[in-house]
Amino acid sequence: MTLIQSLEDLAQARAEALENKRFHDQQCRFHIQVGMGSCSIAVGAADTWQALQRSLASHKLTDVCLTQTGCIGLCALEPIVRVSAPDHPPVTYGRVTPEVARRIVQEHIENQTIVLDHVVENV
Repeated sequence: MTLIQSLEDLAQARAEALENKRFHDQQCRFHIQVGMGSCSIAVGAADTWQALQRSLASHKLTDVCLTQTGCIGLCALEPIVRVSAPDHPPVTYGRVTPEVARRIVQEHIENQTIVLDHVVENV
């Protein structure tokens, strides 16, 4: 990575990062974000993350992108997982244990059925 020494360098780095993100997102049929703020981690988000990684691998779902994000702002409902797909509104799940994470992969990702008993918002 080159050293950013000016606003122009920063603008160039930003443009490159956005282009890389666009390319990466185009490869994803689904995008799963796991909130990994301190409150999330305290109630088991790391276990939820690992369950999602393992479940995606065991189902051989290579076109699903799994990423971490910071605090989503719904601390009482942590761990939070947001699933989005092109042309569909994102679905936010709350209190996602490893068992619920596996259900999300099986039901939402593979069968396109929302796991209604854990939906926080579907905007």
